[in-house]
Amino acid sequence: MAMKLTTILLVVLAGITAGCQREDFSYQEKDRMFQMMDMLRADTSLSLTVEALDKAQLSGTLNTYGPFTFFAPDNQAFRNYLRNVGKAAIADFTSEEITTLMIYHILGARVRSADFVPGPQTVSTGRGDYIALDISKGTKTEALANGKARLYETDIEYSNGVVHKMDAVLDPPVLTIGAFLQQNPQYSILVAGLQRAGLMDTLMALNNAQGERIRLTLFAETNEVLNAAGITSFDAMPLGELTELMRYHIMPGSSFTSQYAGLTAAVPAIGVAERWDNTLTTLSPNSHIYYDMASQKPVNGTIDFRGSDILMKNGVLHNVDKHMVFSSAVPRTQITHVFSETLNYAYGVNGISPTAQPIISTAAGRFRYFAEASHSRAGAMVLFFEADSKDDSLVSIVRNVRKGKYKIAINYKNGNRGDLQLMYGQDKIGPVKNYGAGTTFYQNMELGTYEFATSGDKRFKWVSQASKLAAVVMDVMVLTPVD
Repeated sequence: MAMKLTTILLVVLAGITAGCQREDFSYQEKDRMFQMMDMLRADTSLSLTVEALDKAQLSGTLNTYGPFTFFAPDNQAFRNYLRNVGKAAIADFTSEEITTLMIYHILGARVRSADFVPGPQTVSTGRGDYIALDISKGTKTEALANGKARLYETDIEYSNGVVHKMDAVLDPPVLTIGAFLQQNPQYSILVAGLQRAGLMDTLMALNNAQGERIRLTLFAETNEVLNAAGITSFDAMPLGELTELMRYHIMPGSSFTSQYAGLTAAVPAIGVAERWDNTLTTLSPNSHIYYDMASQKPVNGTIDFRGSDILMKNGVLHNVDKHMVFSSAVPRTQITHVFSETLNYAYGVNGISPTAQPIISTAAGRFRYFAEASHSRAGAMVLFFEADSKDDSLVSIVRNVRKGKYKIAINYKNGNRGDLQLMYGQDKIGPVKNYGAGTTFYQNMELGTYEFATSGDKRFKWVSQASKLAAVVMDVMVLTPVD
C-alpha cells in the first residue's frame, strides 16, 4: 500500500475487508474499469472530499481491491461543514480528526441503493459505527443519511466499489447514549433514575456480554420537562415502579422516526381504517408507545419531540417535550392479521402434521392457499382448511397484541362452510359462529370481544363443532381496540 498509515487505521481497514466476500467483476465493462480513487480525482464536484481523503491517508486504500462503499460529500457539503465547525479549510483538521471523519463515510462492502435498509445499515464503517438511512421517500435520489445528508446520486460503480454522492458531511457518533446523558447536566434527574433502576450501565455500554453491538432507542426527558410534571427526583418512587417507568422509555433496536409508522390504506370491506400509526414495544413488556406520524402530537397522542433522531454509538436518542407515562389511555393500533401472510399455523386434522404449512393449490388439498378472483382485495390469497371430526382445529398466532380489550372480526368466504368456536387458551371468544351465514360473498363478521391481561404474541384457535363440520376459507382477522 503506497502510503503511511497509523497502526490503528491499518488494523481498522484490515478488519473492514477481512470479512467481506470478494465479488467478481469484468474489466470489459467500461464504467468498472477504473478504481474508485482515480475517478474521484477526476470529479471536480468532489475536490474537497479528495483533499480530505489525501490528508487522512485513505486515498491509497480506495484504490485497493476492496470492495468499498463510499458516501461522498460534495464540495458545497464540505464548505457548509467547515463553516459549522469553525474551520477555514481541510488543512485545519488534525490528522486524527480528519481520519476519524473520513473513515465514517466508508463501508467495507459494496452496498448499492437496492441494498439499503431503513435505519442503521447492515455493514459497519471502518471503526465499527453505523450509518442510518431514512429510505421512506425512496433509495435512488431521496435517501437521507443520519437525518441530514440527502443521497442525490447513487450507485456510481467502479471496479472496487460503489459511490453515493450526498449534500452534507456526516459526523461520526462519538458517545453512547449513557455517556451523552452524563455529559449533559440537563438530564441529571433522568440519569439518577436510570442509575437507581440499574439501566444506566446498559445505556453506557457499546457491546453486550456476547460482544454484539447494542442497539437501543431512548425517549429522553430533560430536567425542565420533568420539573413541569412536578418531578425533581426519583428517589422516593418505589423501585419496581421506577424500573418499569425507566424501561418504558427504552425501545430495543434503533431506527429513525420515519420508520415508526407508514400508511395503512383503508379496506372498508374488512373494517380497516386508513391510518399512519403504529404500536412500538419497549423494554417494559406490558406497555407500549403509540406513534401516529400524521398527528401534531405523534407520541401517545399528547407528546411531541424537542429533538429527534440523534444518532449515538449504541443507538438513537429522542428528546420529548412532556413526561411520558404509560396508562390504559395510551392508544393501541388496529391489528390486521392476514392469514395467507402468516406462516405460523398448527393444524389438528388426521393425516396432516400439526407443523405442516399449507400448500398453494387452486383445487386440491384440505389445507391450502389459493387466489380468489372475486376478492374485495384484488389478487388476494386466502386460506382453506377442512375438518374431518369434532374438535379438529386451526391455530394461528397474531403478533404483537397489546394488553387491553379488542373487538375481533373476520373476513371469510360465504357459503355452506361450517361451525367454529374461536378460543384463546381455554377461553371462548363469543359464541359458536356459522361461517356460511349471511348473504354476501365476503363479509366482516364480528366474532366477539376479548380482554388480554398481558401483551405479546397471541395464539388463537378455531375449533370445529359437531353440529356442522368446518370447511372454511379464511381471509383476514381484524382486532380493533375497545376503550
